[in-house]
Amino acid sequence: MNELMGKMLRRKEYHVNESKFEKKLGALTLVMLGVGGTIGSGIFVLTGTTAATVAGPAIVLSFIFAAIAVGMSALVYAELGSNIPVSGGAYSYTYTSIGEFAAWIVGWNLILEYGLIVPAVSTGWAGYFRGFIENAFGFSFPVAITGSFNLAKGTVVDLFALLMTAAIFMLLTLGIKKSANTNTVIVSIKLAVLALFIFVGIKYVDFNNLSNFTPFGWSGVWAATSLIVFAYLGFDALATVAEETKDVQKNLPIGLIGSLALSTALYLVVSFVLVSIIPYNKLDVPDALASAMYQLGEPTIGSIIAIGAIITLTSVLIVMGIGLTRVVYALSRDGLLPHGLATLHPKTNTPYKITIITGVIATFVAGFVPFKVLAELINIGTLFAYFMIGVAVIVIRKKNTHQLDKGFKIPYGKVLLPLNLILLGIVMLGFSAETWLRFVLWSLIGALIYFFYGMKNSVLSKEENQ
Repeated sequence: MNELMGKMLRRKEYHVNESKFEKKLGALTLVMLGVGGTIGSGIFVLTGTTAATVAGPAIVLSFIFAAIAVGMSALVYAELGSNIPVSGGAYSYTYTSIGEFAAWIVGWNLILEYGLIVPAVSTGWAGYFRGFIENAFGFSFPVAITGSFNLAKGTVVDLFALLMTAAIFMLLTLGIKKSANTNTVIVSIKLAVLALFIFVGIKYVDFNNLSNFTPFGWSGVWAATSLIVFAYLGFDALATVAEETKDVQKNLPIGLIGSLALSTALYLVVSFVLVSIIPYNKLDVPDALASAMYQLGEPTIGSIIAIGAIITLTSVLIVMGIGLTRVVYALSRDGLLPHGLATLHPKTNTPYKITIITGVIATFVAGFVPFKVLAELINIGTLFAYFMIGVAVIVIRKKNTHQLDKGFKIPYGKVLLPLNLILLGIVMLGFSAETWLRFVLWSLIGALIYFFYGMKNSVLSKEENQ
């Protein structure tokens, strides 16, 4: 038993100079990657439906509370990422502080997060794309290619989700710089679209729409916070490209904190304008921002925003695809998954084997599998990773495993770090029993893989046996 526990608790020391990645990413590119991964369906879809059914105009407060809860995790990522700049993000931080088994479970759940977000967002992208084509040009697609396999509905494959996922992973095989540059262009367009919504919408602001500010009470505001917090997920993908970042101790914290601050500012302004120009009970639609413009007699602006939503989801796909391939790369490099997968292409310097394999799987899932039941699994897996890195930074500070005074350091850490864990725990307790059951089952599958493969094949295990 002691031997088993010793293997589960063994920790890995990462050495930055061992990295094979080229350092190509600067501060602005990182901010754009963070914004690209964070601002997506949350602001274009979740804002309207949550205001209409859960929070009312007080959704603005929910965005503030969610930003506080997630913002602390961003600070944790900034401290760890700037001092331990390795691929793998939360997985690597847990490995170097708590131990191998805990790290594997974190990495396994990160695969769940990134692996399901990519095809799930592709499904959302496909829905926006089909809707735009049908509304703008009056063209209707055959039912068989408009959704995942469902005999009752007559759908066979979500063809556009499948094609979009395949296109994203093809892009990722070309190299991190090309992917990041494409994302920067997309995010610039996205920010322009949101600025257009604010500029046009602000002249229609009617404070009478805010008179019943908390129609669902404060319990509704907190319930909305547990939903809205997921609109902030995505910035953590930046930690997975730390090895590819120039001057990482400076640029990674700027990327993490800057992207979250910019996203928060946009969320607050857009949500305020939205609930101020349209009564909250008329916002329960999947395209709230575009619908608001249509209701105000601004059809051209509404169409531009609809196109912006499609572009937005594209940038989310790029960032989440990068996050997925880098986490799997880190797990493979450490031997917890087949080591042969951790091979970089000689020309593009990308983990091309992993990109191809995960791309094929994600493309299949996007085309044939619905995500209604698994949506919360993405979120609980992510928050679990946030919780674990909160523990990791406390452990690292206490044991002084790494020098944490070279890069960014969280101010008032003795107060903020425990508070971060408490807030994340409260949010996670809000999930349903069914979601917790699925989370436990997924983690148990991961545990079996570890005990039957990862434990004996990890790099640390082979070093011990030499």
